[in-house]
Amino acid sequence: MFQSKDSKIDEEEFQKCLKKPLVQYSDMPSEMGNEAVEVVIMSLDKFVASRDWEGASVMIKNALDKKFGPSWQCAVGEGFGFDIACQQKYLLHLYYGKVGILCYKA
Repeated sequence: MFQSKDSKIDEEEFQKCLKKPLVQYSDMPSEMGNEAVEVVIMSLDKFVASRDWEGASVMIKNALDKKFGPSWQCAVGEGFGFDIACQQKYLLHLYYGKVGILCYKA
């Protein structure tokens, strides 16, 4: 199959975009949201090679509990949906590569 040079560049740009977190929805204050995204990136960089989503979610939950107070919940994985009730100003939904992350305070 013939592949143009432009499509190769587009594929490289797409792969670069997958290495950055894509915040789907956040109602957190910007400083809190930035800190939460940093926590997520740090834990996923540690666990993504082994695909240990449970370990990543526990690490994220514990870090958020220490930084912002108790009762945080975290879900990490591929291909999940959600319908939750949470406190206002404490919800973060993002993608890091092909992995979805949901963090909220219950």
